[in-house]
Amino acid sequence: MGHGQGADPAPASGGLGTHPPVGKNNRQRRAAKVRRRAAAHRSNDRSGARGGASNARERAGSVPPGDPSLSPAEVFLAAVSAQMHGDGDRATQAVARLAGSSQARVAEEIAECMEDCVAGLWENGWQPVDLDRVVAGRLGCNEARLARLIIASQSRSYEALGRRVQPRWMGQLEQIGARRERRVDRAYLCEFRDEWVDALADAVGLMGLLVALPSLPCLIDPPSRWESDAPADESDLPPAMLGKVRALLAKAESTTFDAEADAFTAKAQELMARYRIDRVLLEDGERSPRVRPIGRRVGIDHPYTEAKVVLLGEIAAANGCQAVWSRELGFTTVFGFAGELDAVEELFTSLLVQATVALGREGSKIDHLGRSRTTRFRRSFLLAFGYRIGRRLRDTVAATVTAAEGGGSGALVPILARDDAAVRQVASDTFPETGQISPSASDGAGWYAGTRFGDRADLGVGSIERARAA
Repeated sequence: MGHGQGADPAPASGGLGTHPPVGKNNRQRRAAKVRRRAAAHRSNDRSGARGGASNARERAGSVPPGDPSLSPAEVFLAAVSAQMHGDGDRATQAVARLAGSSQARVAEEIAECMEDCVAGLWENGWQPVDLDRVVAGRLGCNEARLARLIIASQSRSYEALGRRVQPRWMGQLEQIGARRERRVDRAYLCEFRDEWVDALADAVGLMGLLVALPSLPCLIDPPSRWESDAPADESDLPPAMLGKVRALLAKAESTTFDAEADAFTAKAQELMARYRIDRVLLEDGERSPRVRPIGRRVGIDHPYTEAKVVLLGEIAAANGCQAVWSRELGFTTVFGFAGELDAVEELFTSLLVQATVALGREGSKIDHLGRSRTTRFRRSFLLAFGYRIGRRLRDTVAATVTAAEGGGSGALVPILARDDAAVRQVASDTFPETGQISPSASDGAGWYAGTRFGDRADLGVGSIERARAA
């Protein structure tokens, strides 16, 4: 890692890789794949007149929007194609034609097109939270709201599958506010904007993004592949344990004393490590088929994205997980066993809150010429904090493992190493081509402050009691 202004060099984040960006040609090929799959989905799930509309997406790029034989869906897709190719006049012409047609029919056909496209994205590895995040990040709030309406309406079909819904998937719908609608029509396009032409323009922009999204690794079965019985979440962090971890992290976030905050955080990490030890010992003792590691995507928001990615990677590594950052898509995929993934997500959220509060206390910074260096300072602070807290979390885990081995738990290190190897293999199979990131700190004072914040407290076993005594 590069450094500047006296910053100490730091190693590449343990367990953190970065997925290469998707090239233009790949994006175009994958967009075509999404269109084909959406059309196939529609032809499989619909019949009659609705099935006959499945060719609209394929025709969109080859026919002029003024062709009187086009249906509203075809005119809409022609507008999307024109906008994606930078032909603003043609797109405007198509939107104007849609605005002058029957509003109810236009809304119905556009909604059908977009819901089918969303269903195709589910087949290509996307999940509701992923889609919500990328739309909100690349487009405006109106397009994001429309996307949630589309997802909510599309989810009405889940009951028609006659299969049990997946709790994690339905939880994502609740998380993004895409609750299922019981209404039988698709009039939401008419209602979500005051001006009809604005609603049409938003729909065109949103559809242009949706059809261009790349395929993602499938981390959770989409609705079309749900089984009759949803899998039990037996390997998740037990609710009682999760409650204790959350309570400790809430105390860490609320205290105004850095030493006590870090002590609460260390105690939470200790509980997580003990849970992992209990799990691997139980699996090893039962000699039963082991649960396969899984992957989850964690959104990384601006600003200081790279520094936050480092923090997440360090937390993942401390808990036996592997993180891969997809820079263009705004998330990191963390691989591990379900319980450890729960722990990583909780700890990352809490530490990010604690670091943000600490940055607020640091205030703005200026250089000797009176120019602002706040951005450099904060980025360097977060980088140093991420590296230092990762090292200390690993120390806490090592102390917990040593204590467990001293208590007669046997040789834990080889068992944990076996788990680590399984996690790395799944990550490598999912992302066969990854690289390492080496972010640089350009503000020495920020680096020092972040290191100090991550290093100030005693993070060993029993640290809370010692902090209170002090």
